[in-house]
Amino acid sequence: MARLETHYETLRARHGYDTVDFGTGDIPPDRLARTFAAVDGDATDLTDDDTLLATGVGMTGPPHLGTVGQILTMTRLQRAGVDVQFVLADLEPYHGGHSLERVRALADRFRAFACDCGFDPEGHGDIDGLRTQEEAREVMHTAQLLAPHYDASHRVETEPTAWEGAVREAYESAENDTNGPTSEAATSHSAVLHRADFLHPLSHGYDRVVLGLGVDEHGLTPATRAFLAVVPDELATGEIAGLHARMITGLGDAPKMGRSLPGSAIHLGMDPERIRERLTGSGVDATRPNDSLAFQAMCLASNYDAVDLDRIETACREGGEEWERAKREYAEFVTKLAVRWQAC
Repeated sequence: MARLETHYETLRARHGYDTVDFGTGDIPPDRLARTFAAVDGDATDLTDDDTLLATGVGMTGPPHLGTVGQILTMTRLQRAGVDVQFVLADLEPYHGGHSLERVRALADRFRAFACDCGFDPEGHGDIDGLRTQEEAREVMHTAQLLAPHYDASHRVETEPTAWEGAVREAYESAENDTNGPTSEAATSHSAVLHRADFLHPLSHGYDRVVLGLGVDEHGLTPATRAFLAVVPDELATGEIAGLHARMITGLGDAPKMGRSLPGSAIHLGMDPERIRERLTGSGVDATRPNDSLAFQAMCLASNYDAVDLDRIETACREGGEEWERAKREYAEFVTKLAVRWQAC
């Protein structure tokens, strides 16, 4: 199986991405580096008043550990003084063929769960902290103004790494669970609205937007930057950077956890006992901590601080009872999150 650490190293070398060597607020650099694998552009000084950290999730089912990591990470950064906008991308799956009723219901649950985890939905000025795409009518207006300047050439195509190739093959082999109508127009609308989610804040009080996305979506940063370059200044002007989060290896032979990759994910819709079994079994271990599914999840989807993770990494490397205890403790943390999700 293609290693994630090799993927990160290849991306940094190929695209000139940096590693994280800075902290923010009360989060030290080593804790931030445990979460983020690559930096595209200037993502330092995240607590600057003119900077917004923008993220979002598509919703087609209960959050898996990667998505949980996104929610907990953005909550931690928000508490550290970073302005964060979290978009519940409901129109994205709707454009892809999921029913509007389903994505609206999921959006309500995701909103309740994120708030239960401590995320503040209020935001700053004209920018909401937590919102759906459907309710953000001003952003839709921005998307309409941006549309004449958009074409598919703003997407950045690069040679895939071995890990990206494995992900592509996995998605091509998976069955699509959508059965609703979709079209080329829906695809175009979704792409423009996605860019508007990122560019709208540049005309509403912010000079820099940092995209806080998974490293599997690193191409969105240069694509958004390229689109901004052709947009008139009166619509949006400023800087775009990227802070790309680490991934979690999927179960079995899956290269990552994904909602559209059957059997790959540990998600919060599972029975708690099943979650415990998945996180404490031998299948989540590896001789190197960075290859251990359990340790990857602890770095991304937990409330551990830097000292905790240093201790757990040593335990993982050495094996034995301390590592088994760490897995059990983490499994309990995740099962409690699952109970909270299922109550939303």
